Amino acid sequence: MKPAIALLIIAAYLFYRLYYARPDFPPLPTDPDDPLLKEARDKARESLPQMLDLYKSFPEQSLVKIKFISNSDQVEYLWGELKEVQGNKAKVFLVTPPVSHSGKLDRNMEVDIDKFEDWQITDTEGNKYGGYSQRAMFKIARQKYGKLPRKLAKVEALYKAESRREK
Repeated sequence: MKPAIALLIIAAYLFYRLYYARPDFPPLPTDPDDPLLKEARDKARESLPQMLDLYKSFPEQSLVKIKFISNSDQVEYLWGELKEVQGNKAKVFLVTPPVSHSGKLDRNMEVDIDKFEDWQITDTEGNKYGGYSQRAMFKIARQKYGKLPRKLAKVEALYKAESRREK
C-alpha cells in the first residue's frame, strides 16, 4: 500500500473516532419520576450555597446539569461547564450535546441558578462534590444489574469522601 493511501486511511479513522466519540457505557434508561432521582435533584438544589462556595475555589472544574427543551419539544438534561456567576444568573457552556435537537445550537447559555438540576465540582485531588444525580444513577444501576463495571465503581469511589463529610 502506498504511504499516502495508508496515511489517508489512518487520518480518516482518527477523524471518525474523535468526531463521533462514543461513551464508555451506554445511557442508563431511567424514569424521571424515580424517587432516587427526585431525591438527588432536591439534594442538589439544597446544596447550591455549597456549590457556589466551591466554584470560587475550582471554577475550571465546575459542571452544572440543566433542563433543556429541544426544538422538537423533547426534554433533556444536559451537563455544562459553569463559566460565570452573576447574582442569580450563570453563564454555562453545554458539554453534553442534545440528542433530540436539530440544526444549529448556541452552546453558550444563560441560566437561573435556582433552575440547576444538579452540579458537580472536582477539586485538585480528583475528589468530586455534588453529582447527586450521578450517585443516584450508580444506585439505580446496582438495583438493575447487581454491580457496577469496575471503571464506574472507581468513579463512584471519588464521591464517597464527600458523602462521609455530609453525615
